[in-house]
Amino acid sequence: MDILVVHPSLNERGGAERVTLAIIESIKEKGYKVALGTFEKPNWKEINDFFGDKYKPDAEFIHKRIFGRSAYGELLNFHFLLSHIPLKYETVIISTTSPWFYCPTADKVIIYFNCSPINHKYGLKRAYLSFYNFIQSRFLKKAKNKIILTNSSFSSEALKSIYSLEPKVIYPPVNLDKFCPFSKKEDLIVSVGRFVPNKKYEILIKAFSKVNNGKCIIIGSVKNKTSLKYLKRIKKLINYLKLNHKINLITNCPYSILQGILSRAKIYVHCAPSEYFGISVVEAMASGCVPIVYQSGGPYTDIINYGEYGFSFKKIYELTSKINLLLNNDHLYKEFKEKAIQRSKTFDARIFKKEIIEIIES
Repeated sequence: MDILVVHPSLNERGGAERVTLAIIESIKEKGYKVALGTFEKPNWKEINDFFGDKYKPDAEFIHKRIFGRSAYGELLNFHFLLSHIPLKYETVIISTTSPWFYCPTADKVIIYFNCSPINHKYGLKRAYLSFYNFIQSRFLKKAKNKIILTNSSFSSEALKSIYSLEPKVIYPPVNLDKFCPFSKKEDLIVSVGRFVPNKKYEILIKAFSKVNNGKCIIIGSVKNKTSLKYLKRIKKLINYLKLNHKINLITNCPYSILQGILSRAKIYVHCAPSEYFGISVVEAMASGCVPIVYQSGGPYTDIINYGEYGFSFKKIYELTSKINLLLNNDHLYKEFKEKAIQRSKTFDARIFKKEIIEIIES
């Protein structure tokens, strides 16, 4: 069986890239041929340094973006990319990084939504995207043998609302074997993700200014001008609050160092509101960190199950209070540490791979 996997860029080094690499890995382990269609040539050295050694596809088809990254531009970009790829692939898998894509015709089309159109229901955004949503809905209806997947019940509800789809939820893969807690934990708080504005690291920094003790490490990838600009902004905030001795920023951290930091930490904080899933939250839980997540999105609804396996917040003072509570109450920390470790097993990469192959072969 020949399979084509389409993804905008593996060089972004986020959760969607982990999903795409796991899809490629699943296909290769099964013995099928897999090709990659993408807008940017993968830098395999950096990808392997960041994620650990990964399977490479048997072929790569690269067609640079020429229409920008808007909804309508991406529709055309995907169309042109797919039009430059031979029509020999029985199955096409599209792993999205935004709600913008083009649904091709193939014997079987599998679309994995790593994100969803959660903010397209209201105001000017809705008016701007109404024609796009109409076009996309037509393409989706035209693809007869299509399977829609997404990463959380939170994303699923948005897709039902906008595109009238009924997606199957397959949780993103987490390599649990690579994460385990040290027996002796430190009063360390960690947050992981790209250095981009929607990660809202300034919330954690402001909250930490009122934390009684402990240290904080924020780990993120920096790839473009937007990332650099945001990184400078939060460095300025750390300086302003005189927290240089308490907060450490690490950019483009190798996977092995990330594993070590998470294994030593007690608490993991995820500040992004309306996050679609949050693989880093699960990695931290597998490492024995108690999660504190923003009270919306996949981390809240799907990972900690509305507070059963961790804590949540909406206001900065609530985040401060919960960090202090966990640092000062060892019994509570140990209780939720064990809950977090057990919950993380739900998201084992082996489960993801098994479900993906079953869908491909169905």
